[in-house]
Amino acid sequence: MKWLKVRMSLLCLSLLVTSCNKHPQVIKDKCPLKVLTSAIAHRQVAKVICRNGLPLLIISAPHLPTSGAALLVKTGNNADPEEFPGMAHFTEHSVFLGNKKYPSVNGFSNFLSSHNGTYNAFTSSATTTYIFSVERSAFKQAIDQFVHLFIHPLFRQEDLDREKHAVHQEFSSHPLSDGRRVHRIQQLISPEGHPMHRFGCGNASTLAPVTQEAMISWFKKHYSPENMCAIVYTPEPISKAIKSLSKLFSQIPVSKQYQKQEDFLPSEDTSSLCHLYINKAVQSTSCLEVYWHLYHPLSKISQGCYAALAQMLKHEGEYSLASKLKEEQLITKIDVDIGKSSFNTKDFFICYELTQKGEQNYAQVLQYTFQYLQKIQKQGIPSYCVQELSTMNTLEYSYASKSELFDLLTKQVMELADEDLATYPYHTLVYPQHTPEEESSLLQVLADPKQARYVISAKDPSTWEGLQEHYDDIFDMTYYVKSLKEEVAQCKDLALESTMEFPKPNAFIPKDIETPPLTTSDKTRFPFTPTLKHKDEKLTVYYCEDHYFASPKISSQLRIRTPQISRKDPQSLVNAELYCLALNEKLLELYYPATLAGLSFASYLGGEGIDIKISGYTATAPKLLNSILGSLPAFSISESKFVIYKQKLLESYEKSLRACPLRAGLDELFSQTIENVYSHREKLSLLQKLTFEQFQVFSSQLLNQVHVEAMLLGNLSDKQQEDFITKIQEFTSHISAYSAQPFYYQLQKNTPASIEYTYPLTTNGMLLWLQNPQTPSIQSLVATEILFDWLHHITFEELRTQQQLGYMVGARYRELASQPFGFFYIRSNAYSPEALISKTQEFISNVAKCPEKFEMSSKYFNSMKEAYISRLREPEYSLETANSILFSLAFEFPSEQLSIPNEKIAAAKALSYEEFLSYSQIFLAEELGKRIPVYIQGAPAT
Repeated sequence: MKWLKVRMSLLCLSLLVTSCNKHPQVIKDKCPLKVLTSAIAHRQVAKVICRNGLPLLIISAPHLPTSGAALLVKTGNNADPEEFPGMAHFTEHSVFLGNKKYPSVNGFSNFLSSHNGTYNAFTSSATTTYIFSVERSAFKQAIDQFVHLFIHPLFRQEDLDREKHAVHQEFSSHPLSDGRRVHRIQQLISPEGHPMHRFGCGNASTLAPVTQEAMISWFKKHYSPENMCAIVYTPEPISKAIKSLSKLFSQIPVSKQYQKQEDFLPSEDTSSLCHLYINKAVQSTSCLEVYWHLYHPLSKISQGCYAALAQMLKHEGEYSLASKLKEEQLITKIDVDIGKSSFNTKDFFICYELTQKGEQNYAQVLQYTFQYLQKIQKQGIPSYCVQELSTMNTLEYSYASKSELFDLLTKQVMELADEDLATYPYHTLVYPQHTPEEESSLLQVLADPKQARYVISAKDPSTWEGLQEHYDDIFDMTYYVKSLKEEVAQCKDLALESTMEFPKPNAFIPKDIETPPLTTSDKTRFPFTPTLKHKDEKLTVYYCEDHYFASPKISSQLRIRTPQISRKDPQSLVNAELYCLALNEKLLELYYPATLAGLSFASYLGGEGIDIKISGYTATAPKLLNSILGSLPAFSISESKFVIYKQKLLESYEKSLRACPLRAGLDELFSQTIENVYSHREKLSLLQKLTFEQFQVFSSQLLNQVHVEAMLLGNLSDKQQEDFITKIQEFTSHISAYSAQPFYYQLQKNTPASIEYTYPLTTNGMLLWLQNPQTPSIQSLVATEILFDWLHHITFEELRTQQQLGYMVGARYRELASQPFGFFYIRSNAYSPEALISKTQEFISNVAKCPEKFEMSSKYFNSMKEAYISRLREPEYSLETANSILFSLAFEFPSEQLSIPNEKIAAAKALSYEEFLSYSQIFLAEELGKRIPVYIQGAPAT
């Protein structure tokens, strides 16, 4: 009896200890970095290990317009079972198909759609990531639904079988993409046992055998909290959020079946080395990828070493590798990427877009590449390269401004997966020092051409000599291979190229940054109120004081209006686009270091002028603007450069016609419904005929007469505003004035009843354009926009999820010539355009007859209305996007329309459910205007 009492006491003590161990643990924040931007500096952070072991980062941000969360599972398609290729990706889809607490297939998406919410998920080789954001008032319900996706998903067999078709529709677009085709070749040629050696997407064939039991088994094997991490942005006070969120996330059950993945070991399979694998390009652009598979310990070297090396390789300043390859007319673009294929393997990629000469002389591209790598190997990575990266990462973190939470969550949760919760994000931003021995061991591999793999996407490889043909039945594609032994031998131990140098220390890194104070503003109105600061015959400038972002950055947009560019003359538009392409290349060469120091710049055709956008730190952006404007009058290009840029623009036009059937269809639709808008087909024809002499005449006369329209958003003193105006005046001082009329789009008077569009690749699609051509009112604009927010959600749920008509399915709102429009879209490999149009029209008819059957109600409408108003009062877009919107309101209407956002807020507040319902039914029943169906017919499958 005494023994029993002792045993019971020990048992109680054991239970007590176990219970204590299961309390969530708030850990010390060891990140010394602080956010200094006043608009978001007040947020509070807590780092918690939930009682089930899940690391949880909580950010209390009650003043952000939206809240949200991201959860990452540290398992991706490299863990797919051999018998079910694509299982990780299929699981990502299937998690959303209902769970024990919320069994509805579309319950989570329904809730988000009515509260300005969005969600997404994606699967990589090593991870699976889930994200959502929603207006802050709906966060408590949304986060409960989100977490329950992972607590007890139902995986009903009928839902799984239906979702297999959705995955297959997604897969069906992959063989039409050169990027996907190249990646498929990389999967096929990767060493046996490497994590890339898998077909990760899945399709109807590979997923057909998957049962509910198999799905549950795989889920339990990988979806356990110790294999996850999560980030939450909540409107709750931090003390309350710690309790509620740790309790909620702790409900994700620890799985007894969880198995930690074993490390991937180096493979002895070297069969794909010293070979060139060739994809026959679907698009018009040739590309070359040189890449290396890296195992432990190389994969564990500090990310700073990789990042500095990548920056050196893709640097586009003078005497860089990129400038050398462009000077030799071999490439038009370079990119470098470091991918994580598992938690102990990485892949290092150098990717080139090739000119026609570059495709023919790819061996020369390889020689320059390895000359530069061997130069780095011998001389080492300059220490300032890593230091500058860490400095800029720190500045961008400290002076971050409000931005779209969804994108921020996506970025941060992927970073968190690679860093300890206690220090995050310090080591992600401030790179730990790597040793000389680590750098040497990495470069010993990268500088050796025998250890790289090579894949090229070529326009017509059938004319090449010495090819072996291969076939992949999953992509139903032929690809080729040829020996590269001779070329690889020539790349070994090359003499150092004296004309290629390392990047110099970056003079654009800002110093003496001043953070503007946060000032109170009217939260019931649109937060931006530009004022006219200057107007004369050559210059019109609006300035908007930034009370919303409170960032030490500015955004400027200038439109150089000139009589040489007219919407009535399509040749002038093509000339302008070619001019901007060439100008961007020159600006990159001159000012590339600025892009590494928090500055951005670009020129492009805008309306009837050349747009120049410059954004970045207030301390450095005005100097960059002055330099760029000063370089414009003397800008010209040689005939050899003209040939290259013309070919690049031709490829861009051709790509626009082939990359996506829906975008190509919209391009054709706009050209037939909007005045003086031309399709890429029309522009392609004009560009093909353009001669160098004609372009010279255009560019030499471009700046003979100008009027500059400008919008500036930021926090500038009166003197800084005056300096900004003075800089533009200096640019125009020796140029004659141009009396430019306001530019704005107008609708064509006669539009087609329907459009038939032939798409060159093997996929179909349809667009159904709805319009209200009556005299527009603010009320009709608001009602139509809210209507299409709702239609997008129910269209996806009905035509994609239930009817499985295609993978890309939805509805979108557009505002053109101050009139409300909307369109439905479907991309499909399973149905003809006629069938897609017919089923969509039937669906619209059903919605118009009885909106309530599609979840519309007074409550649902009021939630959507409040979300709409919230988007205007507290927008999530960036400083640059805000400035572009303000520029459009000031300059792209018959007269400035800066009051429109506030008028929309007032109209939305006044809009009743009955008025909305009546308008929506009339709009959908074609009583306000006609529909224009666009039948997109793909090429027949071979």
